[in-house]
Order: sequence, then structure tokens, then C-alpha cells
Amino acid sequence: MRGWLKGLQSGRHVCNEHDQHIAAAALMYEVARADGQWQESETEALLQRMSARWQMQPQDAEALLKDARKVAESATDYHELVRSLREWQPEQRRDLVLDMWAVAHADDEVHPHEEYVIRKVADLLYVSHSDFIRGKLMNDKR
Repeated sequence: MRGWLKGLQSGRHVCNEHDQHIAAAALMYEVARADGQWQESETEALLQRMSARWQMQPQDAEALLKDARKVAESATDYHELVRSLREWQPEQRRDLVLDMWAVAHADDEVHPHEEYVIRKVADLLYVSHSDFIRGKLMNDKR
């Protein structure tokens, strides 16, 4: 994983779809751990979103999450993770932000740190503020 991040940082690494999925899952993982409390409901939401979005089997999603955790925990900033995702179409980047909101809402409480992570990533991915707010409201269970 360390080599993957170093290649990504240097710009020498060409990201394939799997690498982009790891980066996106790592960003969703960052949301789940932003409040300092990892909830089972967040794990379930993360796995469900990954499985549905990328048509993965549950065991493949779990393996991807394991890799994403390693990447997220060794990353020094969000730029490392976002760089490869800027190649995505605007709709794919927006959908990632929507998925991040779903993970944040999974424990029925959005912590300010979770919202900060999503806002930061949305800005780095050039997702509009209206899509950021739409995602927040779509997933609000209150």
C-alpha cells in the first residue's frame, strides 16, 4: 500500500479502476472514523454502498475495505486520495459525496468532523455546493 501511495503522490502511478475504488473507499472510511467512534452501522453502510455502486460481491467489498483502511491510515492528507478520482466524471464524483453522506448518517448522527471531511473532499473533487447540500438532505433521517 505504501508504494501505491508514493506512486500516486509522485504522479508516476497510473490509477486503474481498482485503485480508484480503494481511494474512494478510503475517503468513505475517513468519514466513518472522523467522529472517533467506529460504529457497526457505518461499516454496514460503507460495505453496502461499495457493493451497490461498483457491483461487488460482499466478500470483495470487505477485502476492498481492508485495503482502503490501510491506505487511509497511511495517507498524510486527502489530496493523495482525491488525485486519482478527479479523472472521474462529475456524476461519479457527486455520487461519492452522496455515499459519504450515507456513511455519515448511518449512525443517525452527523458529527461536525464528519461533515468537515465531506465538505473538504467535495471541494477537492469540484463537487458543487448544491450537490453537497442535496446529499446531506437526502440522507437526513430526521
